[in-house]
Amino acid sequence: MTEQLYEIYTDDSGAFTVGQIVVQNDDDIVFKGVDEEGKISAYYALPRKSIVEMVTDTPYLAKIRKYMRYGKEHPYSGWYVLPQLPLNPEGPILTQVLRIAEREGALVTVGRSGDEELLCGYVREIEKGRVLLDCVDPESAGSLPQVRIRIRDLEYIEYGSISNMLLMYANKTKLADPEE
Repeated sequence: MTEQLYEIYTDDSGAFTVGQIVVQNDDDIVFKGVDEEGKISAYYALPRKSIVEMVTDTPYLAKIRKYMRYGKEHPYSGWYVLPQLPLNPEGPILTQVLRIAEREGALVTVGRSGDEELLCGYVREIEKGRVLLDCVDPESAGSLPQVRIRIRDLEYIEYGSISNMLLMYANKTKLADPEE
């Protein structure tokens, strides 16, 4: 394994996300999230100011590296692969991730500063430092009203996760099948 694993802390609760850095600049960072089974699970884009600490050498990360090695040696690891995420570290990274989601018609999950509730939805437009989301209810996969958010108020963006792919499928299937 050549990609460095990190425990990434965004608050003082002790909870962290495991990830490998994809791209970063002075303002933002994107990393590939690694789940508790050692599988690459999503891209997470967040402002650098949200990160409290990044730790590289822990017993937990040593275990996850072993899980990742095991996964590479077994066929179950190939069932889901993250989409490509071409980003330019010279530009505003969060906006780039949102533009890719808009272009691809992908569903994203976002967290806003000062709000515990996460929003799931499709990026409808990006204008004047704001993003308009066509929101989707993660409980029912039904459509919710649109929400406009200032990009600078985003604490993170989750892109490409299997959870988002499944919710998108359920939402599109629900729209196509009025009997559900």
